[in-house]
Amino acid sequence: MALIFFLSLSLFIGGAVSSSKIKLSYGFGFAGSIGIFLIGCYTLVHPQPKILWAYPLLHNLVLTLSIDHLSAIFLVIAAISWMALALYSIDYSNFYAQKTLPLGFNISLVGMVLILTAQDGFTLMIGWEVMTIFAFLMMMGRDHPFEKAYRFLAFGEISTVFLLVGFSALYFTTGSLSFESMNKGSLFALVMISLGFIVKMDIVPFHGWMRGIYGEIPDNTAALLSAPVTLMGVYGLERIIPLLPNNETWDIILILLGAFSAFWGSLHAAATNKLKLLPAYSTVENNGIILAAIGFYALAGNFLSGNLHYLALFAQAASIVMAISHTFSKTLLFMSIGHAKEAYNVHTIDEARGVWSGVGRIPAFGIVISALSFSAFPPLIGYAGEWMVLETLFQSYRFPSTSLAFFSALAGVFIALAIGIIGFAMVKLIGYTALGYDHGRKSLKIPSRLMHIAELSLELILVLGGIALPFIIILLGFPHLLIGLLGIPAPLVLASGQPVFGVISPTFIGLIMLVLLIIPVILFVKTKKKVRKVNSWNGGVKLEEKEYFSAAAYSQILEHVLRGFYKTREIKDKTYRRIKVEDVLIRPMTALPRLVKKIGERVASVLMNGKISTYVTYILILFITVFIIGMIVM
Repeated sequence: MALIFFLSLSLFIGGAVSSSKIKLSYGFGFAGSIGIFLIGCYTLVHPQPKILWAYPLLHNLVLTLSIDHLSAIFLVIAAISWMALALYSIDYSNFYAQKTLPLGFNISLVGMVLILTAQDGFTLMIGWEVMTIFAFLMMMGRDHPFEKAYRFLAFGEISTVFLLVGFSALYFTTGSLSFESMNKGSLFALVMISLGFIVKMDIVPFHGWMRGIYGEIPDNTAALLSAPVTLMGVYGLERIIPLLPNNETWDIILILLGAFSAFWGSLHAAATNKLKLLPAYSTVENNGIILAAIGFYALAGNFLSGNLHYLALFAQAASIVMAISHTFSKTLLFMSIGHAKEAYNVHTIDEARGVWSGVGRIPAFGIVISALSFSAFPPLIGYAGEWMVLETLFQSYRFPSTSLAFFSALAGVFIALAIGIIGFAMVKLIGYTALGYDHGRKSLKIPSRLMHIAELSLELILVLGGIALPFIIILLGFPHLLIGLLGIPAPLVLASGQPVFGVISPTFIGLIMLVLLIIPVILFVKTKKKVRKVNSWNGGVKLEEKEYFSAAAYSQILEHVLRGFYKTREIKDKTYRRIKVEDVLIRPMTALPRLVKKIGERVASVLMNGKISTYVTYILILFITVFIIGMIVM
């Protein structure tokens, strides 16, 4: 296994070295991802922990790479996304031929592998920085916004600072950075390390960097940032939180923060008309749901009673199923949108109409399947994941504390609202792009065989993964959550509580839906030449000959009803009117650079005043400060 592991890393490095030959470079990335996928699958079947590499750096600091059941789960999830992206990028390189893209892609995968196999804080930090810096490098092409890319890097380094402070606190408390020593850690270490992972998940308010940049960066970069990179934050929480001493107050904060992030992300996904900003806000929404599930898992794990212990495990399973759903669905959504966007050379939802007939069935179906998965449409895997999270939160009555039950149920309300609103957003995306009427725009004829293979593979995974979810649950290590009931044999029924609170059989639902789908498909095939078309309803106002019901009009009612959240206002001039909304939680993020710039100018005017005495004093103060810090550390 160690041989395949290091061979995979060598393939990634080979891909980076050969970045001048872009297609070959992505081919190396694809081959390396296959190796990581095989290692993960083997460990899922043989879950005994295996040390891959160990190097004693200091007497109490051993850099260790190993793989166990949890890391194997996330290696498999990440590797499937990497394989799809690498395959997709071979054809996509016809649009973006910058060498920095395959270079950054391959080395960022190396960083993620280090994160998923690290057994100490120092190794994890190395992987974290490698991933962040080389993901940033993918944004730095000739035509990309440098200033906005640096915002991503700034948030990446904020995440690193939190982790650095947290692991430093752990070291000063335990004298070790090994994960095995975390049970002796402090609340401060728990909060700092958790925040480091939360920032990477784009949880509100740490999502401020993404607005204005997702529409500019290449689509494979956007997919990497939104799916595998944020997955590393999810893995970090799943790995670290059970090891550190728990705190109920912090668990509730995580649950409420996740629920509010889900609600806020869904709101702005529903309002935007930007083709790639909608799935970006969907990442905020989905990762918020995952964070709430992880917080609930930690909270319920504090209690020893049988039903709450069962509920804690169910919440953990829900968070992992949601991570699977988000990673695959978001990778597919960005790939399919990117395919349509480049074929049409457009940036808004309204401009991308008619993908089904104008670009192709496979990318259009990719938009439909991924968006329906985010909308919790059965039998797709997103439906099961979101059902599991809601079932978890609405069993908060099992807690002995009224306050714990209240806040958990409140989080469930926010997440239920988020799921409904994101469904509204995804219907807009499907209706105006994949299934929108053909507006006559000619699409570019592009080599897309490998793009189609990558898209079709994830489409099949989302459908079959939803139907075969009980067997995935078994591989994840939660077979005790599965039962048989009312004629449905075990293990095809997923039970959400003990005693039973709610049940679902994804396999049975999927089979019923497939059978029932036969009838409408037959009717459609026989009567498709007799389809009746009607004009869109426009609030009773008749559309003129050249007018159409736009995506902005679709969202207008929601923006008006929820104007308190959106800060909705009308922008008008002599010939044009439009509705504008604002993400008010980004205001502090936009104000911070201006504040730093003013402080920098003021400090510069004081220090750089042309006086030798000022320079000498400045150097002396720095020398004394560094000397004192060095003495303390030694």
